[in-house]
Amino acid sequence: MSEVDGITITDTSGHAEGDRAETETDLARLRRIADPTTGIITGVRRVPVPPDEPTIESYVVERADFEPLTDGTAMPHEEGGCGFSREVALVATYGEAIERYCGCLYRQDAFRTASYVDLSKAVRESAPKSAVDPTDIVSFSAQQRASMAGSASLCGTDDELSWTVGEDLDSGADTYVPAQLVYLSYPTSAEPFVRNPISTGLAAGPSRPMAIRNGLCELVERDAFMIWYLNETELPIVDLDTAPPRLRRLANRVTAQGLELTVLDATTDLGVPVAIAILVDRSGGPAVTVAAAADPAAAAAIEGALEEAIQTRLWGIHNIDSMGRSPEELTPDEITSFEDRGLFWSVQERIADLDFWIESSRSTTVGEFEAADLGATDLVEQVIAAGYDCYAVDVTTRDIAALGFTVQRVIALRLQPLYLLERLRYFGGERLYRTPVEMGYRDTQPTAESLNTVPHPFP
Repeated sequence: MSEVDGITITDTSGHAEGDRAETETDLARLRRIADPTTGIITGVRRVPVPPDEPTIESYVVERADFEPLTDGTAMPHEEGGCGFSREVALVATYGEAIERYCGCLYRQDAFRTASYVDLSKAVRESAPKSAVDPTDIVSFSAQQRASMAGSASLCGTDDELSWTVGEDLDSGADTYVPAQLVYLSYPTSAEPFVRNPISTGLAAGPSRPMAIRNGLCELVERDAFMIWYLNETELPIVDLDTAPPRLRRLANRVTAQGLELTVLDATTDLGVPVAIAILVDRSGGPAVTVAAAADPAAAAAIEGALEEAIQTRLWGIHNIDSMGRSPEELTPDEITSFEDRGLFWSVQERIADLDFWIESSRSTTVGEFEAADLGATDLVEQVIAAGYDCYAVDVTTRDIAALGFTVQRVIALRLQPLYLLERLRYFGGERLYRTPVEMGYRDTQPTAESLNTVPHPFP
């Protein structure tokens, strides 16, 4: 047993992940943000794991009220993280906290206000910067836009936006990026709509390249998930019996109490290993839990997906029964939050909606999945070489920089985005329709009318 921020913790995992010394060093630095009265984090608590659930280390941190430090809207004061070892779980939890902290703090007067047309003209005439065209960002299709009653509020090139400066990760050039794509707390009603604020691509790390890599992995993971789910693509099931001993042990830990586990090879044309993990509980609830992870190393992608799936299931066990409503009361258009989505997928009737994955006739081995390992190839270079421009905005605050960490917001305009509001689904990206054909999963290109109408299960 040990003390972490005043809380007694028992390490039950018995596993070390990655470089243990490096993880311990990161944890020691991150703990400095925890202080009951002056810290960014005011408390840390361990999430109890029921005895009949897969063992994992899971924590929740309580954040200080930082609304006075930002012009953004109020955000939840709790963040969570998990891992198959105590150290990794705590680093993930603290990392999540500083990501959300840095991703919410801004001052409006630090931005430049202009339309894309005017900003581009000013850039050409006087400054060595470029600007992101807000209409290049994947969101709604032309058909969706035409049917929206409030389409006049959707952003065009002549509409004024607030802009902050990021970096074009291909050329290294300074580039203006719409602030609403960067800051989680940016109010969507403040200006014409580009895309709903979401944490995808917001990542922390002990170095800027590592934080950018982490953020881009998240973009690649969610791009893959949305393409394959919306197209109901029958992906290869990874045979975990072909995995090395460590992955087999982790998989056995997940299934030891009767849960069914399916791991899918969801890698796309980008060539970055993506794993989707599905937990099915046919004896109770939550009935379905889904998570995904991308990583240059395939084994790490599988492990990350397993961790996220268990954490999401634990959240459901602790919270769904206390939501005060039943899944039958929830219509798809009413799904606007993680809680709504978890409730929707908690019942046995939803299992059949994932039969196209759970009952897939395709299969692969861990060795074949690992063939996608990038090795020494730089992840950013890999995605850019595939034809997708990427940008990074440094949102690190001074106090986080003093700890030796950085937080980056990574943006890839044309990757398929995850959406949280079912009434605002993004059907405007070319990849959504082109990738299944290019990857050999379909002979003909799908249409918007053929896309999956069941709300997605991604948390």
